[in-house]
Amino acid sequence: MAIIGALTPETDNALAGIVEADEAHQRESRKGSREWVRHRQDPANHPAPPRLRWRAYRRRGGSATAPPGGWRAWEKKLLAATDRAGHRAFEAIADAGQTAISGALLPVMARDAVLCTDGHATYERIARDERIPHFALNAGRRSKRTPRSHHINTVNALIGRFRAFMQPFCGPASKNLAAYGRWHAARDNADRSYLDALRPLLASGHRNNTVC
Repeated sequence: MAIIGALTPETDNALAGIVEADEAHQRESRKGSREWVRHRQDPANHPAPPRLRWRAYRRRGGSATAPPGGWRAWEKKLLAATDRAGHRAFEAIADAGQTAISGALLPVMARDAVLCTDGHATYERIARDERIPHFALNAGRRSKRTPRSHHINTVNALIGRFRAFMQPFCGPASKNLAAYGRWHAARDNADRSYLDALRPLLASGHRNNTVC
């Protein structure tokens, strides 16, 4: 908590040149919320949470019984973006709509950057409205007009490393998801200036070099 509280979002216009963007998904977690405890103690003032705890969903025939709306309805999203110079950005977004994605992507991307995505219609609209050169690689396949240097392999690898980074935390609370995304982006960033923000923590006794 001390580490993620000390980190800040990526600076404006930090990503330049060829920028790749895609969404990462993380299962929702209300760890530590005590919402069910409060509801059982005082149901009149604390309504029931919108879903049960994950362990309460039974398994039938080898597959889990999904919550109302399906499992995807309870996933949280992050926007992952990276350029070829090693700058990374991870920000939590409310949904995959144009307002949410543009609000997270445009501030960190230089105005003269070239955008490469998986061809989702939202990115197409953002690129058209903002007049950003855009190359869509549907299912990773490039069209005849897409240069070989334009791909989304870098951001896909970044998301894969993010999933591995999150596993030891065993489903951290979703309210901290943006901070965990910034932590991973800082660790993976070619610019190591984020360590400046952590030096006061290290000086005060937080000396976990493995996670830093």
